Amino acid sequence: MKPQQQSTTAFYTLDGCHSGLLSEVFGALVSSGHGSPDEWQSMCKHPRIQERFRTQGIDEYDSRSMIQWDDPTILFTLTRMLDQDNLPIMLGEDKNRERFGRFPHPTGSTIQYVRENVRSVAAQSNELYEDLVTHLDYLLTRCNSDKVGDERYMDGKAGLNIMGFLTSEEVKTLRSSLLGGGWTVAKDEPIDGGIRDAMRHLNALLLAAERHGAGLIHRMHT
Repeated sequence: MKPQQQSTTAFYTLDGCHSGLLSEVFGALVSSGHGSPDEWQSMCKHPRIQERFRTQGIDEYDSRSMIQWDDPTILFTLTRMLDQDNLPIMLGEDKNRERFGRFPHPTGSTIQYVRENVRSVAAQSNELYEDLVTHLDYLLTRCNSDKVGDERYMDGKAGLNIMGFLTSEEVKTLRSSLLGGGWTVAKDEPIDGGIRDAMRHLNALLLAAERHGAGLIHRMHT
């Protein structure tokens, strides 16, 4: 594959997270933003949530207003999967993370490149293709202004920008759709072999997440 010459772009990561907490914490934050405390209070009954707050020195968390963190920080801190040494788990190999992180696309995004350059296979069921693009969009836009009303997840403190996420089951679905036959490469793909290269590194990270039983948060670093 011949890389394009371009200025420095953003760097992207897929971070392993506790799948069962992702939707719960995100939903609690959205509901709290709408003035409803019930989901937040339910979330705070979870032992792992309580433990994570305490390890961060927070003992009072019964309402969203008691936490000074912004929404991206809460989502990331409460759900990030740690190893036995309390360090964030690392998915895939260095080369997979590096290549996924900055792809030769105007945005630097592997996910965006794939999304723009896959097409449905004609005369076949579109289910695999629809699964593919739906789950790519979950990573690209699940936390955008259309979903939460503003750009708070793309303007987190200390550069914490969260684009979207997948639960562990959605990780499996995306990986299955990548390996399925419901899609083909666009005839006008701008980089020769680009989809093949992007899919190889994305699949490696998805497989690593699947082995951990992890969900994923998709972050952009600028």
